[in-house]
Amino acid sequence: MFGYFKATNRFFITEGSDENLSYIEEIYNFEKTEIISNRSRTIQRYKRLIKTHLDINPYDNSIENKLQKEAINLANSFVHRKKILYSLIEFSKKLKIEIPSYSELLKIISIALNYQKMDVLNKLKPYLNDERLKVLDMFLDKNSSYKNKYNIIQYKQIGHSTNRKQMLLSLEHFSTIKSKYNGIKPLIETIGVTPEMAQYYARWIEKGKTTQLTQKDKLNTSFLLLSFIDYQYLIRNDNLIDRFISIVQSAKNTSLRLQKEASFKQEPNKNRIIQSLEESNLSIINEMNAILKNETLNTSKKVMMVKELLEQKSSVLTSPTYRKTAQQSRGIKQVL
Repeated sequence: MFGYFKATNRFFITEGSDENLSYIEEIYNFEKTEIISNRSRTIQRYKRLIKTHLDINPYDNSIENKLQKEAINLANSFVHRKKILYSLIEFSKKLKIEIPSYSELLKIISIALNYQKMDVLNKLKPYLNDERLKVLDMFLDKNSSYKNKYNIIQYKQIGHSTNRKQMLLSLEHFSTIKSKYNGIKPLIETIGVTPEMAQYYARWIEKGKTTQLTQKDKLNTSFLLLSFIDYQYLIRNDNLIDRFISIVQSAKNTSLRLQKEASFKQEPNKNRIIQSLEESNLSIINEMNAILKNETLNTSKKVMMVKELLEQKSSVLTSPTYRKTAQQSRGIKQVL
């Protein structure tokens, strides 16, 4: 009992002889007659001794309140109930208490999960006849295009396709959600619906059947639909931005691919243009060099001939045809 409690902060006792008792008998060379009978009163007495020895605090109202507060903090962040259970077990160890029974922990968790919701419902109750809540009625009306299907069904799933038809449908749904959100936003803020709460209960609507929603009373139905609209507005906004970015990136990739394909097609022309320009420049240099090395000409004659050559070539280089050719060459180099 001592070993188990020290390791887990819990007692594990089975009636009669078992493997644990046999192990103790073998290690300490006990005779079976020397093993203390695990009767109820004896076990309770040893439990008290063990807890006193390990300085374990009694489970009283103050301890229960601490566990409840911790559970509420976790529930407010909408941590999964299984994680809340394990967190309370670890928290019990820190409080130096015997870990409460499963039923006790389950009670604490149930209270915590309903705590925040009940607070919001109490704040919403005075607004049940508020005109702003009438925008919620549309979701629970039957869809005229689909027999026996509620309007809310078409809002439960969010599209991810980037084709034109699906994008236009998503924009239409978002526009509807946005108009309703703008009308009830002040009410959502007044009653204290947090983004985490909105997401939790909106997901419940998405996964559940619509009949589960319609069978609830007006207060709970209004609260759930307010949460649904709040979450839908935020998630659809993000969804459309992500899809827009995807469309832009796809267009950019297509443009680059077409640009590369065009540059490859122009490769032969590019080489001919570059070669022609190089030959033209080399021709000017060779002609100037021939003039300067001509020993039959005096200096003034050479200067005059170089000047005439430069004027002649300048008229060619500044012609519209040459400019167009040079620009095409530079454009091809930049693409490559």
